[in-house]
Amino acid sequence: MTAKADSGAALVRGQATISDVARHAGVSTMTVSRVLNKAPRVSPATRDSVERAIRDLNYVPNQAAKALSASRNMRKVAFLFDIPNAAVLGEMVSAGFAESIQPDVQLLFIKTNAGDDPLRALATIKDLDIRGVILSPPLCDDVRLRLILKESGARVVGIGCGDPDPAFSTIGIDDTRAVYELTSYMLKLGHRRIGLIAGHPRHQSSARRRAGYEAALLDHGIQPDPALQWEGDYTYGSAFGIAEQALALDPPPTAIFASNDDMAAAVLGVARGRGVAVPRALTVCGFDDSEVARMVTPQLTTIRQPVDAMAGWAVRQLTDELDAQARGEEAPVRKVLLDPIIIYRGSDAPPPRARKSGVAQ
Repeated sequence: MTAKADSGAALVRGQATISDVARHAGVSTMTVSRVLNKAPRVSPATRDSVERAIRDLNYVPNQAAKALSASRNMRKVAFLFDIPNAAVLGEMVSAGFAESIQPDVQLLFIKTNAGDDPLRALATIKDLDIRGVILSPPLCDDVRLRLILKESGARVVGIGCGDPDPAFSTIGIDDTRAVYELTSYMLKLGHRRIGLIAGHPRHQSSARRRAGYEAALLDHGIQPDPALQWEGDYTYGSAFGIAEQALALDPPPTAIFASNDDMAAAVLGVARGRGVAVPRALTVCGFDDSEVARMVTPQLTTIRQPVDAMAGWAVRQLTDELDAQARGEEAPVRKVLLDPIIIYRGSDAPPPRARKSGVAQ
């Protein structure tokens, strides 16, 4: 009798264990844990039985154990980025954390160099037990990286990406159309020797942007000249030497389109060092509308990619996919393609001869 009274007092003080609850409800301790952590796929009858046992026994979960359980059940989502501009990264970070993601989703930001072996990124993903990955540009266009991540079981969403691959969700702009429109604009200004600094050859965005550039030239009766096309890797350093080569040509190009703003900024730096006035003697245009486009002098005419809005969408989309996966459903793959927007600033003008001959802008 006394033993029973003591046992009852212990339960009143909340000293029952999860095993006590499991025995009382006639289920396993794993099932009790799933109910406590509000996990899916627990039948209403089982959930009611466990909750009733918790009330009957005055069970109070051990907070340390609960925290450990929550940590184990946490779904980790990673932004992989190779963005040298801190402002662009800041936009992604603020947009990512501004999203009201579920409390069991942890957001991580991981620096990954675009030129690195994708297996290095995979090792990091596995070590951190990451379930979903958001690839920012230009990483989202690295086909090998995407395949390796997908084969590992991670869900992948690309931002700043117009890739038609139906295997992963993307949001971006039509790179080909965007560069076609910007190159056409330079042609209408009167430029005929327009140079191209392409991006990293491993990234499909580079090929799409080159295609837009060449299509615009052909539509205006100009055969693309390989001597006016160079291959960079989306970094300032890669474009610096290219710009030196381009401006040393005889005759030099009167306009240069660089496949991102960092490379366009390098062209501006070389032009300034060689005494080439921009835009009076040389038009320079970029891509992304990153903060560097507004920091340089003159400010860059460029193509806008709303990275902040894309990052917010990517977090929501990846959370939806992970939720569907947890329910045992087919994860929804979505493709969003935004209209390109050209931002006209101070780095473009008609070439000198066109101005003298009165070519309309």
